[in-house]
Amino acid sequence: MTRTVPRPSTGIRIAALSFMLDAGFGIAMPFALSHLARHGELPMTPWGFRAFAGPFEQLGHQRFAALGWALVGVCALDAVSGVWLWQGRRRGASLGLAMSPLALALSGGFALPFLLVPVPIRAALVLTGRRSLR
Repeated sequence: MTRTVPRPSTGIRIAALSFMLDAGFGIAMPFALSHLARHGELPMTPWGFRAFAGPFEQLGHQRFAALGWALVGVCALDAVSGVWLWQGRRRGASLGLAMSPLALALSGGFALPFLLVPVPIRAALVLTGRRSLR
């Protein structure tokens, strides 16, 4: 007997992609931290501003690095959440919603508008579409 598994809603799929795209910030942060350790300043982006330069930059290099590694961890967990959501797993919603306040705080501290803006939107998408998860 074959059991059909319901497909996650479109909103869940959009949220899943958003969570998975967070991996880009998590991948970039170790490079920024390495540059900071070698040169004493954050690297410049191709668009002419310093990468990850936000309020956390004023906390000093050690605290900035600790928060940077926290961002790496949150982004990694967000990516896992995104994969689980894409697969229609309820635990993806739980993990993603648990990481959302941390992602929001870290994105504000590192001045990451492309992370800051999607966090509340995808949380709303997960909350409204969670019934389509197994």
